Amino acid sequence: MFIDSQKKAGLTKKQEMFCRNYAQNGHNRTVAAISAGYSIKSAKDAAYKNFKKPHIVEFLNELEKPVIDKLGLDENWVLTKLKNFSDVNITDFFDFDPQANKIQLKDLREMPVEKTAAIKSLKETKYGINIKLVDKRACVVNIGKHLGMFKEQAEDNFNYNNLPMVFVVPAIDIDEDDERANTDFRD
Repeated sequence: MFIDSQKKAGLTKKQEMFCRNYAQNGHNRTVAAISAGYSIKSAKDAAYKNFKKPHIVEFLNELEKPVIDKLGLDENWVLTKLKNFSDVNITDFFDFDPQANKIQLKDLREMPVEKTAAIKSLKETKYGINIKLVDKRACVVNIGKHLGMFKEQAEDNFNYNNLPMVFVVPAIDIDEDDERANTDFRD
């Protein structure tokens, strides 16, 4: 996909490669940065910083716009899918037969696709049918993030080198009369 030089004005060659790699590799920022020529050591940080630069985000949007338009994807589509997933309950897939005192799987062919799309896996076991659904909590959290309901933890000024040191001491049985019971393990 070709974007003319006017659209990519202000990007360095490395930033342009980062954007193209990101759009092609499944949206892995660190891998895109390494592929664009950033060092392995600095790739994660460089990718993070690149996404803070409006001209880079704008260029990425231009790269991905034709695909998004072709698929008909938009904000409403994504939110609708997330809401449909979060509205599905495991009880939507089973009926209780009181005469047989048994739970039975409903005919999935007769269910709306909005419900069956939420099935992550389905298998028969010796104990019955095992259904796993998509992570409803993740869907709700993603909707909440989109609506601005959560404040992201600031990462910019966090220094991992200044974390307090934690000492792990194995648990041992000690009588209160034993002198080791009063030992301070922090020294």
